[in-house]
Amino acid sequence: MEKIFAFFQHRRLQQALVLYADGELSPNEVTPVRRHLESCEACRQKLADIRACREFLKAGKAAPFIPTEQLWQRIVRKISSSPRFLADEILSFLSWRHWRWAFVAAGLLLFGLAIWNRTNNSGAGVIDYGIFLDDMHQETPAANFYKRYPAQVVKLAEARQAITFPLAAIETLPEAFRLDCVRVLECNGKKCIQFTCIKENKVINIFQHAPGQPWTLGDYAVARTPICNVECAVVNMKNLRAVNWQGRASEYLAVGNLAPEEFEQVVKILQ
Repeated sequence: MEKIFAFFQHRRLQQALVLYADGELSPNEVTPVRRHLESCEACRQKLADIRACREFLKAGKAAPFIPTEQLWQRIVRKISSSPRFLADEILSFLSWRHWRWAFVAAGLLLFGLAIWNRTNNSGAGVIDYGIFLDDMHQETPAANFYKRYPAQVVKLAEARQAITFPLAAIETLPEAFRLDCVRVLECNGKKCIQFTCIKENKVINIFQHAPGQPWTLGDYAVARTPICNVECAVVNMKNLRAVNWQGRASEYLAVGNLAPEEFEQVVKILQ
């Protein structure tokens, strides 16, 4: 599981390099990219290539080359007179000033493809819960997370109809866990459920998604530990804790500022 985390984390950060080079990342997104660049030579090289391309595009000021009629006639004569047409006849005629525009066009094409790939693939359907942890860690609404993954507040009955896996028996939690709201999240056409519960003025968010749904916790360090005889992936922070485990027909991620024994209750009942 840790190798899978590392793979998706590297891919997500690599796709963010274009926006990082343009200064379009939020402060929360800049920090993990910088940390990753310190340890990843491949990404440092890719960032250098992106910046070099930007400088090259800024430097291009010459007018585009327009072939003359005489050039086309020479090409036609060469093709007609000999099957062994030599490309270097043309190459020698074209100066670097002319070829530069070909490189500029290729750079623009690559840049457009990079933007399209980041916008449309967004980690190929990977849910990045690390964005949610960033917002919760800073005790702010999960605005960045919901920008990436649209969420709709629904009733329990509507939530059951929205997904293909059995909905968690959230009503079996102790009465102290008051269900505040239920959301349906969508990631590249795949839907998952978010339960938000309140316990003694403390909040716990329980995400439930289908087995096999790709997801990541971003740059957060994950420890493997059993809870109630269930193998769990755990993230421990000063004011926040995240616990992931595999249920019978789905997978769960619980995030909140509850005590460890309170998380044990949730794992034991929903497993």
